[in-house]
Amino acid sequence: MTTREPEFIFQLKAEDILQEMKYKTAGAAPDRIVSLAEEAVKEIEQTVEPSFGLNLEVDLEDFEFTEYSAGFPVGRLSLGCVTLGADLDTAMKFHREKGEDTYEFMMQLGSNLIVEALADHVNYLICHSRDREHMLTPAFRKSPGVGRVPLHENRPIADYLHVDRIQIEVTDLFQLLPKKSILFFVEWAPRKVHHNDLQKRCHHCGKNPCEFRI
Repeated sequence: MTTREPEFIFQLKAEDILQEMKYKTAGAAPDRIVSLAEEAVKEIEQTVEPSFGLNLEVDLEDFEFTEYSAGFPVGRLSLGCVTLGADLDTAMKFHREKGEDTYEFMMQLGSNLIVEALADHVNYLICHSRDREHMLTPAFRKSPGVGRVPLHENRPIADYLHVDRIQIEVTDLFQLLPKKSILFFVEWAPRKVHHNDLQKRCHHCGKNPCEFRI
């Protein structure tokens, strides 16, 4: 697994949290809610420790999923993992136990935006590494527990990437710790292959259309 410091910039703002709470503008939210969102942003910035790892080209003879299989021939497989660190979990638990549910909910929303942005960044690095010589096309990223990928597939991905190097662990129930962590994979197929998974786009990075996906 290749690990490195995140090279992405994501400036979380109170407005981002308020939008997730369905306020169209910051002015539409009560002053108390705006103040809480601003405080949540400050605490998130102080507690997150973003880290990630990836393997651009997995040895397909050495790696296999427990149950999941692609619906098309896979010419290459890439794996990624991201986390925001354990201190964030500790902070959110502290506020939850104090009964500060709204504030803790805001921290959940804000950290969700950051961890997804970090996953988008790693996804971009993977797609950017496309193999022009073999003319492979990347599918949209998939994560265990989402769609038709069983949650227990976290285990083989974690083992292959040695995610303990960035302090991610998989529980006996195949959940991830810290909670704001994501494991995912990107399948690559020959361009002549036509499959729905190869046509979907994530639209997360703002680059549309994305030259690294289609």
